[in-house]
Amino acid sequence: MAIISNDNITIIGNDNSVSATVRKRRVRRSPEVSRRFAIEAAQRLLIEKGPAGVTLQAVAKAIGMTHGNLTHHFGSSAALHTAMIAAMAERVAIEAAALVERMRKGELGSEAIVDLVFDALAKGGYGRLIGWLSASGQGELLAPILDSLSTSVAAYRVGEPENIDQDRFGAGPIVLGLISHALTASLLGGALEQAACMPAGSLRRLAARQLNALRAASPAPPDA
Repeated sequence: MAIISNDNITIIGNDNSVSATVRKRRVRRSPEVSRRFAIEAAQRLLIEKGPAGVTLQAVAKAIGMTHGNLTHHFGSSAALHTAMIAAMAERVAIEAAALVERMRKGELGSEAIVDLVFDALAKGGYGRLIGWLSASGQGELLAPILDSLSTSVAAYRVGEPENIDQDRFGAGPIVLGLISHALTASLLGGALEQAACMPAGSLRRLAARQLNALRAASPAPPDA
C-alpha cells in the first residue's frame, strides 16, 4: 500500500495499481469564521429567496457544512436570524455614525444616510425579514436592531442643542421617520409609489427632505 500526501490531497492505493482514491482534506474553520460564513450565506439567501428561504438546511448546503454542524453553531433558524439582524445593525450603526459626523460638518448631504438605511432594509432584504419576524410573532428576535437604534439616538442627541424640542426635531424623529420610510419601501416599494402616482424613488427623496426638515438647530433668539 502506497500513501502519498501533500497539503491538498491524500492518495491511497496499491503499488502496482493505477487506481487510487483521492480525498480532499477537510478544511477546519474556527467557530468565528464558520459563523461569519454562515451569516454571509444567509444574507445572500435572504436577497434571493426571501425570509422563508433562510433556513439552517439551506445555509448549510450553501457553505458546504452539515446541518448538524451548523446547528451546533446557531442552535436554530431563529438564532441565525437574530445573528443576521445583529450583524446588519452593527454595520449600519457604525457607518451611519461616520456619515452623521460628516453631515454635521457639511461634507455631505442627508441622501448618503438615507441611501445607507434604504439599501440595508430594502435592497438587502432586511426590511422583509423584520416584517416577516414581526408578523409571525417573533418580535423578540428584533431586539438587536431596536437596541442599536436606541443607542444611536442617545449618542446623536449628545451633539444636539440642549434647548430643542426632542419630540419634534433631532435624532428621535429622524430615526423614527427614516426607518418607517425604509421599511415601507422594503415591503411595498414601487407598488406604493405607483399607487400614489409618484415616480420611482419618491420614498427615498421624501425621507431625505424630512431628515433635513427635522435636523436639530438652536431656536432663533427672540426679537429684542
